Amino acid sequence: MRVLALLFLLCFAGPGTTSSLGQAKLHFIVFADTDDPTLGDANRKTYNYLTGNYGPNVARYAGLSLEMAAYSGAKCLATELDQKLDALKVDADDVVLFYFIGHGWNNRQNEYPSLIFGKANADRATLETSSRNLQTIYERILAKKPRLALVIGEACNKERSDEPPVTSKREAIPMDAPESADAAKYNALFRNYAGSLILSSCKRNQYSFSDPKGGWLGVSWQVATNRLLSSKTKEKPTWDQFIKTVVKLTESAAAKNNQNQNPQQQMAIRPVQGGGGGVPPKPPVPPVVTDQAPCPPLDSYVNETALAGIREDLPLLKRMDEEISTDNAEQFAEKFDTFYRNQKNFYDSLNQMLFYDQADMPERCRAGFQQDTRWVKPKTTEIIRRYQIVVKMSKQPQQLVAQARSELPSLIRRLEEILEKLDK
Repeated sequence: MRVLALLFLLCFAGPGTTSSLGQAKLHFIVFADTDDPTLGDANRKTYNYLTGNYGPNVARYAGLSLEMAAYSGAKCLATELDQKLDALKVDADDVVLFYFIGHGWNNRQNEYPSLIFGKANADRATLETSSRNLQTIYERILAKKPRLALVIGEACNKERSDEPPVTSKREAIPMDAPESADAAKYNALFRNYAGSLILSSCKRNQYSFSDPKGGWLGVSWQVATNRLLSSKTKEKPTWDQFIKTVVKLTESAAAKNNQNQNPQQQMAIRPVQGGGGGVPPKPPVPPVVTDQAPCPPLDSYVNETALAGIREDLPLLKRMDEEISTDNAEQFAEKFDTFYRNQKNFYDSLNQMLFYDQADMPERCRAGFQQDTRWVKPKTTEIIRRYQIVVKMSKQPQQLVAQARSELPSLIRRLEEILEKLDK
């Protein structure tokens, strides 16, 4: 009874689980929207597997001290995430594994989803406040300098104007009978590698699906673990093999249901020199930038995801410009109002959205970059102003016709000019 009680505390106590002094830790952070009416049941299954089975097994077999932080239901909040990451203390040989299961959307900052911590059907302003981008979470965890960082987001990656999918009733991924776990294989993956992984369950403009056993990515992770980390398998898997298996299983499940779901990832994981169960790697040597080295080209800072967002919006704007009349004004007014509510934050911040963060830009290059991009601000300022003029008329459809015909041609042209200059 005491052993069971200890295991329960270990798995579900959340932040603050204790660890042995001097032992490398597994910081296992799980957030799951288990209250959602459409995905809650499937999310709960993935959450129970991760917190009740997977995390404890990794710590046990890899010889890591488990620091569990598990948030579900009403505790799945952005404020809880911020507090956890702010307080996270990581030693040089530690592993951080973050996993989110819930709704998501793409805000055009990058290719990865913004994860929704809270109600997915909230108004746009609330949604912006309660979402955290997966790549931003990844960067915050990397800043803690763990030996190994694994950041996974299982969420849709489309615009919020798109309706989220209904959970599939078909069990698309057959669940293998669990084999006996091979501690050496767990040890090899979690003690003999260093680096980082960011993985989302689908690419931009795709949905993330579930079946009755859980999210397809989560089920694929479970099946890959059962197959590759069992005593039945002869070879010790690499991280590359493990992630390729997860991706293949997820894509296969989607194909069986006539869907497209392609996980995307960036992985920079390497064996620790000499193996040896968790020897911290030497920190990477940053590249030397001399005064004579050429400045990075402007193209290297262009946000291709933001440009893709503009390209996606132009057909609606052009169609409205060409077709709007007093006969269909109400239809276009409703479409434009919905469109602008969804994309207002993107266009209000377009001047910044067009370029990635330039924090790593050499100081000697900043003046040239600012000079080369001076033309952007006048165009984005005009775009914002013209959008605001049109949307004011969306509540008065008949007046909207004249206003749209006046403003849309210039607005469209400014967006096309941005694409012409930056979309190489």
